[in-house]
Parts: sequence; C-alpha cells; structure tokens
Amino acid sequence: MGIFGHLFAHDQNDTPELLPAIDRAVVGVEPLLKQTHSYPEAFRKPVITALEYTHKLAFSMPGPVAVDLDSYARDAYVHAIFPSMELVPEAIRSSRAMQDYLREHPATDEVYALMGMRRREKSLMGMELSGDVIQRDVPQHVVYFTSHTIENPAPSEEQAREQVAWSLFDRLVNKVAKRIALRKQKMQAKVQEKDLLMARIHAANEQARPALEAELSGRLSELQTITRTLELHRYTHDFEAVLLNPEQHLRLNPTPMLLDSMGIRRNNEGSAQGTSIIFNDLIGFDRRDWTVTLVHCRAIQSETFATQLETAYRKLCV
Repeated sequence: MGIFGHLFAHDQNDTPELLPAIDRAVVGVEPLLKQTHSYPEAFRKPVITALEYTHKLAFSMPGPVAVDLDSYARDAYVHAIFPSMELVPEAIRSSRAMQDYLREHPATDEVYALMGMRRREKSLMGMELSGDVIQRDVPQHVVYFTSHTIENPAPSEEQAREQVAWSLFDRLVNKVAKRIALRKQKMQAKVQEKDLLMARIHAANEQARPALEAELSGRLSELQTITRTLELHRYTHDFEAVLLNPEQHLRLNPTPMLLDSMGIRRNNEGSAQGTSIIFNDLIGFDRRDWTVTLVHCRAIQSETFATQLETAYRKLCV
C-alpha cells in the first residue's frame, strides 16, 4: 500500500493521490457535484475511510494460490474449487479480463489475479466405508464451485491487490449511486401517482372531489420531501452513509469446511477422510456472494479464437 501512506494519514492538506480518488468517487455518482461549494472538502473523509478499508480488505484476501495442473494434484484447495483438472487452464484463459491482459502483454508467462467463483452445495445419497463395511444410501453433502472468473490481472501480487482495492472502492461508490437512483425511481413513481390523481380529480363529481384533493395534497407533500433529498448538497449524506461505514456494505466472510477428495463435506473434525479448508466469501460485492482468493497463474499461453473454436468443437463431438 506504499503510495497511499500519505493519503491514509488524514492530513489536512490534499495529496496528489487523494484528489483523483475524490474525483473518481464523485464522477461515479454525479459529476455535477464537482460544481458544488462543498467539493472536495465534504468528500475527503468518506473517500479516505473507504479507500483505507478496501486496501486492508484487498491485502487481507487469501492467497496467492498457485493455479495450474500441478497444484490441482497436490493442493487440496485447488482440487476442491475445480471439478476436474481440464477446467483449470480453461478457467484461466476463458476470463475476459485475462484475455484482454494477454493481448496487451503477449510475452507474459505468469499473472497474479483475483479469482471469484460460486460455491454451491447439494445433497445426495452415496456410499461410505465404515470400518470394513460399505454403507449404502448414506446422506451426503457435496460442495462444488462454478462460474470461475478472473479479474484484476497484474504482473505482481502487490499490483493485483492494488487493483482489487480500487475495484472494491468502485463497488462502494456504486452503492452510493444506487441509493440515489432508488430515490429517483421513487420520485418518478410519486409523480405518476400525482398525475393519475389529478386526472381523477378532473373527472370526479362534486361529492368525490374533496377526498381526492385531500389525497393529492398528501401526495404533493411526499413528492416535495423526496425532491428535497435529491438536491445535490444532500448527496454527501449518501457518501457518508456508505463510505464511512464500508464494513456494513462489503466484507470477507471466512467459512471453514472439512472436505474429502470427492468434495463431500464431513462433520467430524477428527476424520481422516477430510481436509480442513477455509473458503472466503466476499459479501456485498454482487447480488450473489463470491468465494474469492488471489491466484498465481503460471505457464500461460493465449489461445487464438480459431483454437478455442476447435477445442469447443472437439468437446461437442465427444
């Protein structure tokens, strides 16, 4: 986190790193905020707090884990997250971020990146060895992973973690923007309700009109309240609500599991059949949670599109 040492010092003077960070956050929500009298001062503390948190989060993520065919055979974690050995190079090369990186760096042979995947669990009936006796129809829980995705590739671990930190920061900023977008949607709904109510008043008779006018008065009051929350100077409250409390919106949740070589979850901690593995879930980054780890990919070769088509065709013919 070298270059951010001064930024996190909470100095009263802007540093070269801080102002671009504030600008990045503000532009990500509403560029017009740069024209307000409170810019950039009102955003200093929220941005510093959020960046400090996302850097700590990025640098505390597990890994790097070597992801290659050799590690699939010897590393219980890698074996657990990939359903088969063939999917290891496929997961690496199929990532759009990795493809873009390899096009920009064709001579590279190793990459550090963040890998995210969906952890799933299903129940089934299987066989189990108890002493010398094979038990059938034993309830089992299989843990497996899908949708492997690689993001933030970089030539070194520190650079990859730095990119991850900024990606997490952008996600927090996106949550600020969503708070405001929800209020705008609510305002539009209230405007539609008001317009419909006015149409009903226009068509109502003398007896029904007073009640409808009273209802309209309430709608107008609600609309006025929402409209005030969309004044630019009030957006700072949204930045503070999210960026000053980043752990409420984005965090790592470690989940220890005891898995055997087939991905079957074991409950007995002293079982010789399983290996204790900790999976870290990134909560709040997406609508669904991602299991994440930093990976180190070696001996990478970028495939041409024609080669990818040929590989896909061979799979279809099997």
